Amino acid sequence: MEKMIVSHIDECKWEQRKEHGNIRWKYIADSTKFNSHGLSCGVLVLPYGEELELHHHVPQEIYLIRKGEGLLFRQEGEPQYIREDSFVYIPKNCLHGLRNIGKEDLEILWIFPTDCWEEVEYIFAKE
Repeated sequence: MEKMIVSHIDECKWEQRKEHGNIRWKYIADSTKFNSHGLSCGVLVLPYGEELELHHHVPQEIYLIRKGEGLLFRQEGEPQYIREDSFVYIPKNCLHGLRNIGKEDLEILWIFPTDCWEEVEYIFAKE
């Protein structure tokens, strides 16, 4: 029988890589932590003025905005304003990006239908 996992975001370790500037993230549900059976979830923080450049990836994705405000960039159309409690569904291979335009960190919870986040290949528009 599979077991239920209970955790708290504050208990997860921050990750950061030099090539991503001041952007940081935490893995919450991820097969690197426990058997997540095809789901991965984490928290991304974009400090004021930071941007996650336009990119796409094969799996679909969900964003839940936990705090802050920003702009969601899409392949077509004007950027869309997002704020705390906004929900974003991103179809597979759909170009998207984010910019923090608020006065505090933009904090996003992401969900992928993958065992772990590292399975997701980010393809940036500039490449």
